[in-house]
Amino acid sequence: MSKPASANFIVPLVIYPYDVMVSVAETDEQLRTRLKRYGLDKEDNLWMYSSANKTGKAVAFPGDQCLIRIKSLPKTPFDFGNLLHEIFHVASFIMWKIGMKLKIKNNDEAYAYLIGYLTKVIYEKLL
Repeated sequence: MSKPASANFIVPLVIYPYDVMVSVAETDEQLRTRLKRYGLDKEDNLWMYSSANKTGKAVAFPGDQCLIRIKSLPKTPFDFGNLLHEIFHVASFIMWKIGMKLKIKNNDEAYAYLIGYLTKVIYEKLL
């Protein structure tokens, strides 16, 4: 099976009441069209489209939906590191929303499981 040129999919978090949209190598217009389907086109997050100098972004919308946007399909260890960077931002937002602040040797395992789950699902779709 070959890698897709671009991708957009939703990762339901199952045990948390949140969904994460993942947008990889999509144009601004493609992403706007998808966000419009979910009623997120009216958000004042136009900066999320100006990614000329950025490799990725994580966005948390007021309705608790999250977006991970990656400029191009990951190919190198650096690219996958950037993707994981954005996954960490989304996991941090979700944990903060449920009232869990990161405390090492206290609740860091919950963060690790969420990051691991998101990484697994996203990589399965992209590899």
